[in-house]
Amino acid sequence: MRKVGQRCVVLGVLALAPYHAVAHGQGWSAITGKTLGEDATAIHLQAAWPGLSVSLLHGYSRNFDFGGIFTFNYNYEGDVRAAYPGVKLQGYIKATLVEKSRYNIGLSFAPGILTYFFGQSFCTPLALGTQTAFGYYWVGGKICSGGGTQFGITFPAGLTFGIPARDNLNIAFTFDLPVFVTFGDFGTITIPVLFGGGVEYFLDKSKALTFNVRTGPMIFTKYGSDFTVQALVGLVLKF
Repeated sequence: MRKVGQRCVVLGVLALAPYHAVAHGQGWSAITGKTLGEDATAIHLQAAWPGLSVSLLHGYSRNFDFGGIFTFNYNYEGDVRAAYPGVKLQGYIKATLVEKSRYNIGLSFAPGILTYFFGQSFCTPLALGTQTAFGYYWVGGKICSGGGTQFGITFPAGLTFGIPARDNLNIAFTFDLPVFVTFGDFGTITIPVLFGGGVEYFLDKSKALTFNVRTGPMIFTKYGSDFTVQALVGLVLKF
């Protein structure tokens, strides 16, 4: 038993040694709770499911980033049953709340506007009968479904726990509430509750590959709920 314990301790030390040696990573991040750094600027390109996005980020201070995001989605916010295209234009703010050598915690906020396109409306003529003393009085009517353009505002908030696993690798664990409100006949308040994570692999000091995945229920306050998945591969270029 003593030999087994000693071997476990040795293996644990060997496994943790690289982590301790490179706990600070590259000093910046686009997906964890850490920011870009003061006066740094970066472009983050992402694509896969449910669409593609371009983010322009700037480090205002050591612990504060701001910028903007343009998104084109070919699927309705990642909803697995809603294949409707749309666009979003958002601002972006990220602040580092806690920064330690082994981990960091950040809070993000991305308010903006969105538009989704449901295609052409389809209407079916219908004759409606109203009974009177002289029989039925018939009037024309129609039943319409789907179609139109949906407008809304979005104000997503997210909390990220980041780990600089190696000098060239960051790991992120995320919790997001990308709430949005839509208007019109089918308007509602929608509350997605998403859990996920991501990795950030540095090619050098100014370039990194990213992968993010988030999933969870999408709650429509008027129409029940559905399930959403978001998985994006990206490239970050820092200037």
